[in-house]
Amino acid sequence: MKPLPQVQPFFRRGVCPALSAPMRTGDGLLSRVAFTASLSPSNFGRLGDLARRHGNGLLDVTARGSLQFRGLTAESAVGLEHDVLALQLPLRQGLAVEASPLAGIDDSEVANPELIVELISHKATALSLDAKLAAKMSVIVDGGGRAPMGGLLADIRLKAAQRGGDVLWLLMLGGTEEKALLVGALRTEDAADCVIDLLIHLAERGPDARGRDLDRAAAHNAYGDRLLPISSDVRAPPHDIGTLSQTDERRLWPLNDHLHAAVIAPAFGQITSEALSALCQIAGDLGVRSIRPGPSHGLYALGDRDACAALLDYAQKAGLIVSDNDPRSAIAVCAGAPSCASAYTPVRALAAFAAKECGTMLDGSFTLHLSGCGKGCAHPAPALLAFSGTSEGFSFGYQAKVSALPDAQLTIDQQKAGLSRLARLYEKEHKPGENARTFLVRLGKDRIVAALRQDEI
Repeated sequence: MKPLPQVQPFFRRGVCPALSAPMRTGDGLLSRVAFTASLSPSNFGRLGDLARRHGNGLLDVTARGSLQFRGLTAESAVGLEHDVLALQLPLRQGLAVEASPLAGIDDSEVANPELIVELISHKATALSLDAKLAAKMSVIVDGGGRAPMGGLLADIRLKAAQRGGDVLWLLMLGGTEEKALLVGALRTEDAADCVIDLLIHLAERGPDARGRDLDRAAAHNAYGDRLLPISSDVRAPPHDIGTLSQTDERRLWPLNDHLHAAVIAPAFGQITSEALSALCQIAGDLGVRSIRPGPSHGLYALGDRDACAALLDYAQKAGLIVSDNDPRSAIAVCAGAPSCASAYTPVRALAAFAAKECGTMLDGSFTLHLSGCGKGCAHPAPALLAFSGTSEGFSFGYQAKVSALPDAQLTIDQQKAGLSRLARLYEKEHKPGENARTFLVRLGKDRIVAALRQDEI
């Protein structure tokens, strides 16, 4: 019999659960898998069956497109690993080197990143870099296109751009695409080797070194004349092409002459095994070719237009998110209490309350972050409105991470009433055409804090 798995602690960020190394949390052990290719609907549905057989029947689709099994025991985690491996799925191993789930099939992308991803992954494995780097070290190779990769944190990011008829890869270090340090550009033939050189440099600095610790000097020292300056004729694609290219309000995206993508998300990133199995059964019956988790907690289903449109119809009736206009898609929320042992409050219930009470204000122009504790796992980047559970209620931060010093301390009742008050204030006072982010920035921190505390506003 296989020995019981090594269990990771839950009490800090920077620890990653894995199929063979589950993490202990409030509702048992948590195991995570990520994929390097799409799965057939039948195989994806089998993962729902395994979640029900070995865990508590709840699965998380993470913001980065991993799948998490919840409620495992030490014994059932072994059974889960055995059964998942028996399916012979395209599981990602080692260093997280990520690209769009639509890479290579999306006609709107600037360049196909798949070969660069494969080279980086192969060389990192050969050098055993994964064991020498920080646990959450990540590399993103973004060829552009409809799947939104810019909001994901990355230690090292390559973003495809054009210069005349040539493709260059912009090199960025640390953070989201918007906040990352842009240090130069690389030719396609140099891109993978240069990323490996930087990863080796980080490994030599020690297991706590991250991309944000690097600067332009480090990049130039590592790359020499392979790193090209950014000139005015280098053009990167705009952000969020998917939102701009929808054929209707739903996430139904044309990819090429033969394929469409239907992008479906479970509310707040969590789905029951029964709901996932039912969705996959319908997808198979409709002739959908494949499904893969992807950015923004999405399930990216591929097929012809009619099959994808019909799957969106089913998903919408089943209560899943099929549009960026859904207020639930504007809320970043973790598992919360009691599912997470670190969490102080049941933030998923508060997220459902916010989606119902503040729907008009949650227009997709900003992220409302509700965290059960100060780790901020669901949204590591700063958020315009950030709430963190504490032993006494909530800490509130304006344009901040939940780990930052709070701008206000609130009870749960103040938080709920305050969000409702802010939403009513937006409906009453926003200017024609003004989105919620612009309004809240114009309102300012002091008035927002006053509204949340139920002071006179």
